[in-house]
Amino acid sequence: LVADAQPGDCLLFHYSGHGGRMPRSDGSPSEWHETLCPVDMETEGMLLDSELFRSLVRPLPAGCRLTCILDSCHSGGVLDLP
Repeated sequence: LVADAQPGDCLLFHYSGHGGRMPRSDGSPSEWHETLCPVDMETEGMLLDSELFRSLVRPLPAGCRLTCILDSCHSGGVLDLP
């Protein structure tokens, strides 16, 4: 989604599914990771908020807009925004 993003692009990420939380051990002031639970989570694990930030938000160039629609439990902080 973000690999070829350019300034002026408008991107959309939509997720409807299960969300969760798991204890955080990375030194963050928050006690919990908010997570998304993909269909393969039993073998691949949940998607952590910090991973989603690193893969969806951090790589975006200035001037690129990302709209995320997250329909899941515990989704308020799932992008780990500053």
